[in-house]
Amino acid sequence: MKKNKKKLLWQVLSAILIMAAGGAAFHTVHAEVPLTATLNLNSNDITVGDVIPLTLQVTHPAGWRVIIPTLDRQWGDFEVRSQAVPEIITNPDGTQTTIQEIKLARMRPGETQTPALALSVANDQGSLNNLEVAPVQISVRSVLAAGDTAMREIKPQAEMVSEGRLYWPLATAGVLCAAVLTGYGIRRWRQFSRVDRRTPRQRALDTLAGLAAQQPQSHVEISARSALLADTLRDYLAATTSLPARDLTTREIANRTQDLEIPPDWSDKVVEVLFICDDVKFANETLEGPHLQAMIATVRHLIELYPPQPQPASRRQGCHKKAEVFA
Repeated sequence: MKKNKKKLLWQVLSAILIMAAGGAAFHTVHAEVPLTATLNLNSNDITVGDVIPLTLQVTHPAGWRVIIPTLDRQWGDFEVRSQAVPEIITNPDGTQTTIQEIKLARMRPGETQTPALALSVANDQGSLNNLEVAPVQISVRSVLAAGDTAMREIKPQAEMVSEGRLYWPLATAGVLCAAVLTGYGIRRWRQFSRVDRRTPRQRALDTLAGLAAQQPQSHVEISARSALLADTLRDYLAATTSLPARDLTTREIANRTQDLEIPPDWSDKVVEVLFICDDVKFANETLEGPHLQAMIATVRHLIELYPPQPQPASRRQGCHKKAEVFA
């Protein structure tokens, strides 16, 4: 009996030691995850008003996704001119690097640095990791050379037009002004006449019909069609729900749709399509033409399915009934 108790005690102690070793190994693996972010300045010769090219590089495990915020128009001391679409490349060691080109400008000379930049990195399980990007020192030179204080002549004053020759220039200027105003009015009228009066459902179905009629062959063409398909679905989702779908990641859309009165089957299929389009766009996943056509048909079915269209309502006019259908 004592031997059995001792044997059971040793088995329990062994199990505890194995679990502790496994937990330590798990912690070590996560501690060694390669996750770095750098912001690099691509030019050192910068003067006031020049475009300042920066490159943001985030190295992370394969399959992870970097969530880069949209910078404000006025970012610290800088004016943000553009943020390119992020690109993902695969490194020789199996990791991946997400790269984004950022262009800034500054209208005052001097030494300064970029503001703090915080990123979020989602692992393959959907958990978020916060990542801080170190600021970059930037020196902006003045367009004036040092010690340049010499006075320069201004342009000579234009000669006054005599009263005898004043009529024709004024008449010509009046005709030109009338022509400009007429052209401007015609252009405004054309723009007003081109206002899109289609419903969100009609607009989305028309876009899908154009996508279905195309036959992309190369990976670049299929990737572009997948991006347009995802944008069409996001625009329709934003127009028919309270979600700002264009400003949310696919995982954020999946979490937010759970709080809305949307059929779960419908929202799950929408999120599935968006994830596939993200993989093709950002991870360079391969998608065949027939699979793309099937996804277009699926999105068309989702748009026709939700929200449900109202049933025709009958209206009595005299002795006849008139059916009304709301698009």
